[in-house]
Amino acid sequence: MLPHVHRVTKYDPADRDQRGHYTGAESEISDHGPVEAAYLMAVAAFAEDTGIDQLTVREPEISGFAHFGLEPPVGGHGLAGLFPDDLAGFHDGASVSIEVGLELVRAMLRDSGAWCRLEVDGAFSVHVGWDQYVYIGSNQPCGAALARTRSLGLFPERLDTSPYDFVPDEPHVQRPADADFWARLRWVVSSCRATFLEETYVANASRWHRLTRDNIETVRAGWQSGRTCSSRSTRSCPRCPTRARWRSSGRT
Repeated sequence: MLPHVHRVTKYDPADRDQRGHYTGAESEISDHGPVEAAYLMAVAAFAEDTGIDQLTVREPEISGFAHFGLEPPVGGHGLAGLFPDDLAGFHDGASVSIEVGLELVRAMLRDSGAWCRLEVDGAFSVHVGWDQYVYIGSNQPCGAALARTRSLGLFPERLDTSPYDFVPDEPHVQRPADADFWARLRWVVSSCRATFLEETYVANASRWHRLTRDNIETVRAGWQSGRTCSSRSTRSCPRCPTRARWRSSGRT
């Protein structure tokens, strides 16, 4: 848990009722203009104060069949130009520059369909909640960033923790796709069973690989080169939605 956590919003605390609910006139959606730009400059200021220039993508998601954002969904989930069209670069553990990280924050502010946490382990975190609430954590007090945020017309409020901090839903056995995982898969395939490997590489998206004796090593090599997260389990691991499982029909 980071020692300095702030909720950064465009909502003046003076316009909140006794329960903390905002009662002012600010819209709950992005203006796609100066206010949105102020949010991004504030995030950049906190990153600079913390002394980081790279971020790690955690718990990435894209829209499923239902879209609950206040703005209409956009093609590519707001990731166009940031990652390949097949989302191969948008996965848990992906390293991105501050510039790309800010564009991800923009996509989240616009409810474009993609969501993730952006972190530097033990040093920095930023994620977006509902209604333009941005949560920023740092291992530094970030006095200059707080002053910059206020000068931009935004309101940083100190919190003990973000309400969106990750909490594992239930205990489970984590099963990495290590050498033993692939050895067991190779045995299944060599036993002349029709085998399919499901890869859930980002929440709400998955792909299937039909495994044969001829292609299993190619699939494994592509998996390792395209992902940096080591967790490949039959259940989502505590930090990563990426998972894998196989199904065998018992037929040749």
